[in-house]
Amino acid sequence: MKTFLFYDIETSGLNHAFDQILTFACIRTDLELNEIDRQTITICLRKDIVPSPNAFLTHGLTYDELELGISEYKAAQKIHKILNTPGTISLGYNSLGFDDEFLRFLFYRNLLDPYTHQYSKGCSRMDVLPVTVIFKVFHPTSLKWPQIDGKPTLKLDLIVRENNFVTSGRAHEALNDVEAVIELSKILFQQKDIWKYALDFFNKTRDEVRINNIEKDINIQNARFRTCLMVSSSFGPKASYMAPVVHLGQSLTYKNQSLWLRLDSDDILGLDAGLDMSDTFVIRRRSGDALIVLPALERFWDKMPESSQQSANENMAKIRHHWERFFEFIQYHSNYKYPFVPDMDPDAALYQDGFFSNQEKKQSDLFHKSLYNLKSIELRSDHQKQEFLKKIKSPRIKILASRILARNFEDKTGQTKEAEYYLCLNRLRSSLKKDQIIGYKNDIKFNCKQGLQELKETEQKFLNPNQDQRKILNWVRDYIEKL
Repeated sequence: MKTFLFYDIETSGLNHAFDQILTFACIRTDLELNEIDRQTITICLRKDIVPSPNAFLTHGLTYDELELGISEYKAAQKIHKILNTPGTISLGYNSLGFDDEFLRFLFYRNLLDPYTHQYSKGCSRMDVLPVTVIFKVFHPTSLKWPQIDGKPTLKLDLIVRENNFVTSGRAHEALNDVEAVIELSKILFQQKDIWKYALDFFNKTRDEVRINNIEKDINIQNARFRTCLMVSSSFGPKASYMAPVVHLGQSLTYKNQSLWLRLDSDDILGLDAGLDMSDTFVIRRRSGDALIVLPALERFWDKMPESSQQSANENMAKIRHHWERFFEFIQYHSNYKYPFVPDMDPDAALYQDGFFSNQEKKQSDLFHKSLYNLKSIELRSDHQKQEFLKKIKSPRIKILASRILARNFEDKTGQTKEAEYYLCLNRLRSSLKKDQIIGYKNDIKFNCKQGLQELKETEQKFLNPNQDQRKILNWVRDYIEKL
């Protein structure tokens, strides 16, 4: 049976690869949005995580609440099973832009398949935020739309307040936000034709068919291209959440990515500034993702601001005039490959190291089964852990497995040894550049120095914090200083 799984997460920070999910809340419904069941999973804060003060001020979780949670490893298994229940369509509000990538890295570092919830056993994903954008642009009477300083906003908590949704908790509390998304979906669901039409954008096959059926209406040096409209919250209210684009074709390096050139750009192809190709920008899109593509029909095109329409016409003239630069641009981005990050931390290596091989999947399964069959008391010493790891041959699986043991199975004293390199505590304490833990975007894992700096900046902004905010800031400071 097909079901919706509305879910939301709260996290220790904003880094998908390095920060930690702290709560996972979900409500399963049938396709008519009738509730079937609900649950919340709270997760202990790992010892190798420096909490972001801003994140904790946003969701309001306390250390006492997290202390009652389960280990990340147990939580990963539970969440993986929930999302991989046959026929599950998992969705949230900006879930494809934020939550789903957090889940992917959670599964990866805990040796669970990061992708099966997207396609296996009738499972799939979608996102209510892009659907909401479609309604905002093309059926604005569906909701009362909030504003900030006279400008439209799609913030969920403000939509909730503007439309008097009834929820059971505070804003940015995971289960409360899930209830809010369901209330929003129930209103959008009333326009069933639009709802169904929007949902098909997240079906990869139907999405590809729709795009392939759009006429190639531009002829440049006897090569034909499609003019389309792309809809996304990322384009912002000034552009009416829409952008005119040209479909350039598929990436030759990454077969699941299509390439799109935005036609309302200030400097199309980097011509005015004489940019090197490496400094130019192309939109990379995967089928069924949060960037919605529509044909450039007149009734859609007219929804754009006049400035966007004028820029599109002017830039198309530039492309025709500088057609050699246009084809050079396509060739560069079609062949582009993300730079290799040599010192990337294993936790962040999901994309660079790729899918688990069949052999690695077997070793991961062996690890999980062996761990399930052993009593936790048998893994309370470093020697016992090392003996357990000897069965694993894959270097990647071995290091991820060793981190699972270090993070989730303390020694007999209840402490984690500083010498265990995989917890990275010494590097998180250090302010030296050589000790920074590198991510897949060449970013770094949030460390103690950054945490205290963010705390200082946050306290300067909150000149008169309330009692709850002061309590959170105090415990975050104490926690980071004790690290």
